[in-house]
Amino acid sequence: MRALILFVAILFFAAPASAEWWEARTDHFIIYSKSSAQDAKNFAEQLERYDQSLRSLHLIKQDQRLSDARRVKIYRSGRIVDISVLAGDSESGVAGFYIPRMEPVAFVPAREDAARHIELDALKILFHEYYHHFMFRYFAGAYPGWYIEGIAELHSTLRFMPNGAFHVGDAPQARAEELMGKYKSFAHYSIVEMLTSKSKPTGEDFYARYTYGWLLTHYLSFEPTRKGQLLNYLRLVDKGVPLADAATQSFGDLRKLEAEVTAYKNRNRFYGKDVNPANYRPPVIEMRKLAPDEEAIMPVVIRSKAGVTPRTAKGVAGDARSVAARYPTSFPVQLELAEAELDAENYDAAERAADAAIALKPDSAEALYFKGMVLLGKAKSNPGQYAAARSWFARARDADPDHPGPLIGNYLSYSKAGGAIPESAVIGLEEAYRLAPYDGDLRITLARQEIAEKRLDVAKMLLVPLALEPNQSKQARMLDEVVDQIDSNNAGQALVKMDAFIKKQEDDKKKSD
Repeated sequence: MRALILFVAILFFAAPASAEWWEARTDHFIIYSKSSAQDAKNFAEQLERYDQSLRSLHLIKQDQRLSDARRVKIYRSGRIVDISVLAGDSESGVAGFYIPRMEPVAFVPAREDAARHIELDALKILFHEYYHHFMFRYFAGAYPGWYIEGIAELHSTLRFMPNGAFHVGDAPQARAEELMGKYKSFAHYSIVEMLTSKSKPTGEDFYARYTYGWLLTHYLSFEPTRKGQLLNYLRLVDKGVPLADAATQSFGDLRKLEAEVTAYKNRNRFYGKDVNPANYRPPVIEMRKLAPDEEAIMPVVIRSKAGVTPRTAKGVAGDARSVAARYPTSFPVQLELAEAELDAENYDAAERAADAAIALKPDSAEALYFKGMVLLGKAKSNPGQYAAARSWFARARDADPDHPGPLIGNYLSYSKAGGAIPESAVIGLEEAYRLAPYDGDLRITLARQEIAEKRLDVAKMLLVPLALEPNQSKQARMLDEVVDQIDSNNAGQALVKMDAFIKKQEDDKKKSD
């Protein structure tokens, strides 16, 4: 489905001994890897152990049930240039990305580019990106940009030890040259400015979030004399206190803080701690070699999951049709064909594919969900389809209560119809947010509903994380205006501005080509 948000990281992996498509399943990940079986298994074990370590560190219980819809799906294939093309620009150097949406996905290469030398360790970078997902899922709130990257960088260097133990706090070696002043632009970077600036962030500012963001986060997390200050700061920010005020109230004299952090950096001996989790169990990995039909459709799946524009959707749908002609009775092929035709707004073709997928696997929540989404699309010209869509979303919900999609679809079948929205649909939307709080579109949809119901405190909680840095983007500035109206207790104007924001989002999608 169409993607809106990308968190980008540079990644590469050693060339596998052989290249076949393998599926590796763990408690929290589904990895599709074009590599050797052992390579795919090792990769999956490291990721699952990382999740276990984060849960131990943050006292998060294991999931009782996590369906395929909420496991992070990771697609590993090709080289760095292939990932750059997938991201939309072959010259960009983008070599991997993660999309935090309803069904979160990540894309990384499986083969090393011998012509490129990268200091960053591949798994550490993926650890960084997964920490974003973990934080947005369990600690959804408003965070400044430097902390979002700094705390992810802090956890990216988590080091495994025997019997489930791990060490947290290692310095990121790939950031050493920047931190130690090799590059003039970073030799005197100001932490005070990072904490208080209201100016539009420069490229240097964005990059500093990884380096000085890590340094400040590390110091505030481990320095005994600063205990509790970072948590207090984050609480103030989450309440909407301006960043500079929150920093001064929490840390006191910011110049003194900067001097301490600079001395800490120059000492080049960083704090850390060992953690020994109780009741550790090694990750369980289920391995399966993909069948020929699954291998054939996988390149199309990857393009769909990475996100399409109105123009590229047509080509992806055409490629899906070609594979479907070879494998007309394949469930995964028909499922992907339904998604591709839906993205291209070929609703009749999408419905035929969804029906075929349901006939092959009647209990598939994903196929039932796509059927509902197809009817939702058809309802644009035939409003009678809204009610029909709801029945399919209900069936999808019964098939997988852990899938947020049917709940969102059911809500949209009422909101797009323009009539009254029943309380059950709103409750379902709130449940979908609980299941997938990292999805930005879902957050916007729910915030709009909360404003309409005059639950302004809840709407603000949802919007502040997206509007925290109003000078960073036009989108954030528009949302900041919505928050201003909420602060003025003006629900009417907040709703007007919220609708203007949503309309601009829709217009931008149409212009994305």
